Amino acid sequence: MPRWNVRHLCACIGLVFLAGCSDADPKVTLLRPMNQFDFVTSNITTSSLTAVPLTAKCSSFIGTVEMTFDKGATWIDATSYDTHNSVCTSGKFNITLSNTSSPLNGMAINNGDTVTVRFRAHPRIGPVVERTVLVKYAPSATIQQGILAGAGTQSGAGYVLRGRVQSHKQEIATGTNLILRGRILE
Repeated sequence: MPRWNVRHLCACIGLVFLAGCSDADPKVTLLRPMNQFDFVTSNITTSSLTAVPLTAKCSSFIGTVEMTFDKGATWIDATSYDTHNSVCTSGKFNITLSNTSSPLNGMAINNGDTVTVRFRAHPRIGPVVERTVLVKYAPSATIQQGILAGAGTQSGAGYVLRGRVQSHKQEIATGTNLILRGRILE
């Protein structure tokens, strides 16, 4: 085989190897998606909207990422929304949603509401990739309730009771051929 062919063959193998390792991943794959953009968690329940971090795995071929809060009517660039980490670097895309910045600060979000955030990733080659993230707002609530020690079974689901345990003395009240057993409340 002439030297010219060997050099070209080695150069092609080297390019394939570099293309396989371009996402800071030590695994070499010849066929990998060039338009990978997948969120680690796409359904989030949060008690505070001041900082909701989102992370996605992305290919190094993703150029720009846009996002919308209004079902695609207006798209904003992710770097203009969160200037810190909103670029695909090292195979990850990080962004932090916050109700202190527009457009979330203008939305009326109540307890139990779900905000739908759509992302549109533009790879350098290939079709546009769209992903949806659902953020449910469920703030924590304080429940104040007196607990009577020894008065019976206290049960509930999904909440934590904070407060003091009150102990009431068990008394027997009698009168007119009637016996009452239990607590006497004043």
